[in-house]
Formats: sequence, structure tokens, C-alpha cells
Amino acid sequence: MDIAFPRIEPSVAEDSFRHGSGRSLPVARIELGGVPRGAAIVLCDAGALERDAAGFMNGLAEHGYESVAVDLSPTGGDPTGTTDRDLVSDVAVLVGRLGERGWSPAQVGLVGYGFGGRTALLATAEFALGAAVSIAPSGVADAWSDALPPLIQVARHVRTPWLGLFGQQDPGAPADVLARLGSYLGGSPAHTEVVTYPGVARDFYRDARETLAHVASFDAWQRTIEWLDRRVVPRPTPLAAEWQRRVASAARA
Repeated sequence: MDIAFPRIEPSVAEDSFRHGSGRSLPVARIELGGVPRGAAIVLCDAGALERDAAGFMNGLAEHGYESVAVDLSPTGGDPTGTTDRDLVSDVAVLVGRLGERGWSPAQVGLVGYGFGGRTALLATAEFALGAAVSIAPSGVADAWSDALPPLIQVARHVRTPWLGLFGQQDPGAPADVLARLGSYLGGSPAHTEVVTYPGVARDFYRDARETLAHVASFDAWQRTIEWLDRRVVPRPTPLAAEWQRRVASAARA
């Protein structure tokens, strides 16, 4: 029997990224009661915060993750207005916001799609988080401007376990470039994987009516949750925390 989960409407409020890019942007939040399993940062595709974020965040909530979501794409679509350093700094602000709720970096997962997927990969080179997933990240092979060079040129060895999910028919992520990216990231201290879905375009994750895209979307979501569950450190329950305290106390005695 299927279980219907109630839909949670994220709260949305302007947040200041004065310690990042200096922008003020709307940030969506779903905060859970009790003892959530973990926390997640959702980096949306350009212009998709209102369209897609609630669905992603509710899917994460079903698996015990509270989340924040934001669209960090350049304001007005001008890629020269926001640098890669700005984007990484903005992610640092979001990590700090979750830290204010008691989440350590190891208890945080990072999920980005489209432009957000590109930012997620950049951030994995800066932060040692629990896990990160980039779904159809843009800018892997195509250069938009000098401010946003091809991702293959700016990606560095990553510190956070990273999963990249791509559509085979994405013109911005040809097979030879993905092979180079996978080989380069293979030298990272953190585990990485690159998965390509045959016969689907870049936006396969929108769960299109075409069979291959629907299957790819379902598989991508399953892989995303499994990647987070295997690597994001869960927050201990009060009983588990008390047990850990007693074990540590006994060891010191």
C-alpha cells in the first residue's frame, strides 16, 4: 500500500549573502521537528526556485532531511555579475546557516541541478561535507564567458564525495569531456562517480513523459538519496547521544 506523505510548503524569506557575493536572495526552508536524519542544501537551476525547489525539498523531507534551497545563478542572467569565488562563498553562507541549527559539515548534503549542479561541484573542492550530488550540471564543456569558464578547467580535486548525473544527449556534456572529468576527479581524496543516462536530454530530471527520461529521473532520485544516506553522518537521537556520553565517561574513568 502506498503511503501518502503530506506536502510541506517551504517558508521563503530574503537572506543576505553579505559574507559571500553580497547579494540578498530568497531562500526556501523546510525545518523538521524531532530528530531529522540530516540536512541538505539544494542549489536550484537558474530561475527554478519557485518551480522545482518545493518538490525536491519535500522528497528530501520524506527521507528525514531538512533543507534550504536557493537559486545562486547570476542576477538577470548576466554571467559576468557573479564569479565562481562568489558562488562558493554563498555556499559557505548556507553551510553557516545550517550550522546555526546545530548541523556539522559532515551532517550536511549538497544537491544541485543545472546551474546549481555546477556550483555544487565547485563547492566540493572547498568544503568537506557529508556528500554532494550534481544533477545535469551546466557549464561542463561550454564556456559562457571569461567569468564562467568551462567546468572542466575550474574543477579541482574534491574533498566531498561527489556524484555527477548526466543525460547522454546533453550537448554541454559530451562523452569525451565526461571521461576527462571522471579521470581527473578520480585522483581526489574523496570518492566520486559519474553516471550517464542514454537517450535523454540535459533536463531529464524534470520527470518528462518520455519513457527513458522518466526512468532516468526515477533512477537519478534513487541514486541521490542512496548517496546521501550512505555518506551524510546522521544526527544522533537523544538516547544515542546519552549512550555516547556514558561510553566516553567510562573510557576516561
